[in-house]
Amino acid sequence: MLKVLLLIAALTAPDAYERGRIVDRLATQRDPAVTYAYYLPAAYDPAKKWPVLYVFDPAKRGSLGAELFRDAAESYGWIVVSSNDTDSSANWTPNAHAIEAMWADVHRRFAVDERREYAAGMSGGAMMAWMLGKKSGTMAGVMGCSGRLATERDTAGIAFDWFGTAGNADFNYSETRRIEAALAAKNAVYRVEIFEGGHSWPPAGMLRDAVEWMELQAMRRGTRSPDPQWVARMLSNDLAAAAALERDGRDLDAMRRYEAIVRSFGALADTQEAARRAAGLRSRDSVKRALRIEARGAEFEAGALRRMSLAIQQFAGTDDELPATLVQQLDLPHLRKMADGSDYDALVAKRVLFVTRVSLRRLADSLESDGRTARAASVRQVAQDVMP
Repeated sequence: MLKVLLLIAALTAPDAYERGRIVDRLATQRDPAVTYAYYLPAAYDPAKKWPVLYVFDPAKRGSLGAELFRDAAESYGWIVVSSNDTDSSANWTPNAHAIEAMWADVHRRFAVDERREYAAGMSGGAMMAWMLGKKSGTMAGVMGCSGRLATERDTAGIAFDWFGTAGNADFNYSETRRIEAALAAKNAVYRVEIFEGGHSWPPAGMLRDAVEWMELQAMRRGTRSPDPQWVARMLSNDLAAAAALERDGRDLDAMRRYEAIVRSFGALADTQEAARRAAGLRSRDSVKRALRIEARGAEFEAGALRRMSLAIQQFAGTDDELPATLVQQLDLPHLRKMADGSDYDALVAKRVLFVTRVSLRRLADSLESDGRTARAASVRQVAQDVMP
């Protein structure tokens, strides 16, 4: 028994943890079956407190989650811990167990600054990060990538800052915009960044932006010492990016960026110029037209997904062979034609097609498990034809 206690003490000693590289697997003391990857900055010293980021990949890829944030964590002195057990295809109970075990373990092992705890996740992992932020009640910020809310009530009572990302062809793009609108209505502190692509983690540079934005909010909150020169540099870069969007004729994106600057910097810097540019852009016909196009696209997307869901449910409830009309019920020829374009409607169609393909594959898996292999094969063929 003494040897076991000495071994545990050795493993939990501050100097037992490697610095400057990702450790792929560390078992929690509460449940050794629950593990996570971690990264400690090279300068990590347990004699002082450090910001910590909890990462939830939706497919149990702890090392990937840590790798995505490693460079920013090294630059800004963050601990990164990334679950090897969170799985968006599983129910909430095992995910909750994994999160709770990791949370307790991190506080036991590492020198955590409890005023500066953050969570990040992608897809179902973004939902986990949001729920941890709500449940803990002490989370400073959440980075939600390609996520959504479990219910419309999830924005009630949040105290954390939120940095959201989504691909412009991501089926959770509209969900991300809905979170943005809900937080705007509450005058919350948030930022949304959109990248070209589908349902995925954003580019590493955007995740670095998220970490830097959280550093900025820490100064605003008073949990990090202000750095006027760094703030001025961040503001200059942000204004330059907004101006570049405006020069490229992307007026709506430029307006949103200017508005984000005003929210993000608050009293830390003079944002009057950004506010003036945002107000001017909002009055332009180009921005009003782009907002109407987005609203129309959101309405079309919602309607198409309702029709898709109904068509699949109706088909799943029959015993007939795959009806020739299913493709028409799913409106696939029209959607594929829309998706071949280069405008906003094409992005909307790609989102609907992606969800349709995923829904058909899930139906095929269900049919396969029921022993209806021929029918499952037919459904998989339709899924393949949705988006080759």
